[in-house]
Amino acid sequence: ANEKFGKGVFIKLLLGRYKKPREEKCIFMFLDLQASTTIAEQLGHYKYSELIQECFYDLNMVMTKYNADIYQYVGDEAVLCWPYNKGINKNNCIELFYSFENRLLKKEKQYMQKYGVHPKFKAGVHGGNLIVTEVGTVKKEIAYHGDVINTTARIQGECNKYNQTLLISEMLLKDLELSENYSTTEIGNITLRGKEEKVNLFTINRT
Repeated sequence: ANEKFGKGVFIKLLLGRYKKPREEKCIFMFLDLQASTTIAEQLGHYKYSELIQECFYDLNMVMTKYNADIYQYVGDEAVLCWPYNKGINKNNCIELFYSFENRLLKKEKQYMQKYGVHPKFKAGVHGGNLIVTEVGTVKKEIAYHGDVINTTARIQGECNKYNQTLLISEMLLKDLELSENYSTTEIGNITLRGKEEKVNLFTINRT
């Protein structure tokens, strides 16, 4: 049940926890393969699908250590989420990204031999209050509704523009306690696509 629906989701559906919409505070990460269009053209759709499958397998191998859940897979993109306190605890929402990056780096030779590419991912991270509710009748699932989702997706969409692999909102960054192993750089107040209110973005890099 955990593999099919996600950790704890099946129980929540059985108990009807989200029959009525509930407000919760969560952190989201939109994680996307860099240069995906070029890689897909290079490999062809079957080999490309195998690549994505293996990348997400490697992601799953590290994510449980950082208390993350998969909300959705959308093509070559994975959407991860945390209850807010679990996400900021020990900087889980940042540590996961670099742990995943390290795993891909350790397997670089294997990926190159099999696919001819070394996959790299970019991510946007943001958090806040949103609504969680059960949707569907034929196929039930738990859905998140709110500006947090849209904003996180837009933040990830800025990674290519600023040539960065990880962007985070100032609001979330303030709640983290990053060690000296990390450096941050302010990008500035950015008008994200489809949003009127600007969001102050930062990069996070390992030193």
